[in-house]
Amino acid sequence: MRLHRLLMVAATAATLLSAAGCGSEDSPSEPDKPTTVDKVEYLTGFGTFGREAYVYVALEKGYFKEANIEVSIKPGGSTGDNLKVLRSGQADFCPIDFTGMLVDLSKQDALDELTAVAAIHQQTLNAIITLEDKGIKSPKDLEGKTIGSPAGGIVQQMFPTYASLAGIDASKVKFVQVPPPQQPQALASGAVDAIGQFAVGKPSAEAAAGGKKALVLPYSDYLTDLYGNALVTTTKLVKENPDLVKRFRDALLKGLVYAIENPEEAAQILVKHQPGQNEKAAAAELELMKPYVRSNESATVGVMDSERVARAIAILQGAGAIKPGLKPEQFVTFDLVPKA
Repeated sequence: MRLHRLLMVAATAATLLSAAGCGSEDSPSEPDKPTTVDKVEYLTGFGTFGREAYVYVALEKGYFKEANIEVSIKPGGSTGDNLKVLRSGQADFCPIDFTGMLVDLSKQDALDELTAVAAIHQQTLNAIITLEDKGIKSPKDLEGKTIGSPAGGIVQQMFPTYASLAGIDASKVKFVQVPPPQQPQALASGAVDAIGQFAVGKPSAEAAAGGKKALVLPYSDYLTDLYGNALVTTTKLVKENPDLVKRFRDALLKGLVYAIENPEEAAQILVKHQPGQNEKAAAAELELMKPYVRSNESATVGVMDSERVARAIAILQGAGAIKPGLKPEQFVTFDLVPKA
């Protein structure tokens, strides 16, 4: 009897163990989740104007948190300054004017340090903005005028190329240094006749000028193959942690799409994080930015085309802005760029 009982107990235990084993093996289980949070330093492209709201949207909506990323956001300055911060390792990502990146990295022989992984704007937003009472109605009218631009700003760097195509005598135009946050007020006060800004900066200029109408002279009227801002990171991070780069890219672009589709809400989020910004002007900037981000509702956000980058390089080489012999792959990691 004792032997019989012992055998029954052993059989029951074996059955339970077998069932438990089958249950853990056959039932679906959740994939392993990362146990650590990646910390990222992000630099805005140009101050904290409305056009930069999408990073705050991605933060507020939890897109970075969903990607297991903790983001610290700092306001950026000119293209040249932002590139220096990235190269120094003080920031991990920044939306950089792609044309400025081509010019700067070529001059600095730093092609192996930074790379673009997505386009924020499919067209260059670089422009000259003035007020209607300044007497500037066309590019030619800029002769004899003063333009405010941050030191190292891409609008100033690209002005000789723009001027040659637009029929302007560049030697008759004076540039003076004006930091990004002070540009709208400098224009409104009459300290300068125009400012080197993004085309979507028109609402901010008008708000600072008390509602006076602003006039925009877009570089894209003459430089049609140039991208606007591109999301730029270090080649070191791309090599060491491409998964982080992809996760950050996707979360940021998700914020970008939400911001251009919901400009008023995005502006409210921006003002929540940056109380000094004008909510109405910020919403207007995002509305103007929408066609630059994608040409139609079905277009994939963030794509970059190798042939188009090659044409942009050719334009800059023809203008003597960059050295010859450069290739698209030296500036863009196409394997990490969203696919159309």
